[in-house]
Amino acid sequence: MPDTTARPAAAAADQRARTPVAGAKRPSRAVIRINRAIVAANVWIYRRSSGKVLGKFGRLDALLLTTQGRKSGKRRTNPVGYLYDNGRFIVLAAYGGNAVHPGWYHNLRTNPTVTVEIGAETIRCTAALQKSGAERDRLWKALTDVFPTFLKFQDKTERLLPIVVLTPDDLDPQEL
Repeated sequence: MPDTTARPAAAAADQRARTPVAGAKRPSRAVIRINRAIVAANVWIYRRSSGKVLGKFGRLDALLLTTQGRKSGKRRTNPVGYLYDNGRFIVLAAYGGNAVHPGWYHNLRTNPTVTVEIGAETIRCTAALQKSGAERDRLWKALTDVFPTFLKFQDKTERLLPIVVLTPDDLDPQEL
């Protein structure tokens, strides 16, 4: 029989992640519309150029992350910066330091099977949250060393910015 004791706590944590912290504002509808248009243009250009254009966020390389919408079931694609670490892709659900997690983060928590596009290559991956401990600390330092703006994003919000590990489905676990 599955353990259901963690469900209420997980549901409460998920609700807190969607609820802005006191004094913090959700992005306005206008900002959300503008962001969606920018993301759609970024994805289009990235794909047309095989990542040669818009393939970087500062010193971070960029990939296209496709998740399945948790409510709509539609495939959603977002550009995200990543670090390559021991065969895995490490991304941060920063959302610019907004008070709520980005939609793609909620999508992959519901369905961790994702698709990653890097340049012209498409890779099926499984997403996992790096919650705490020495490994999370190591990944946080690596991300902020390459892209120090993540420190500003973390300072801007009370939520802990989630680190997500995308492991290719064809990666042999013993290679890690």
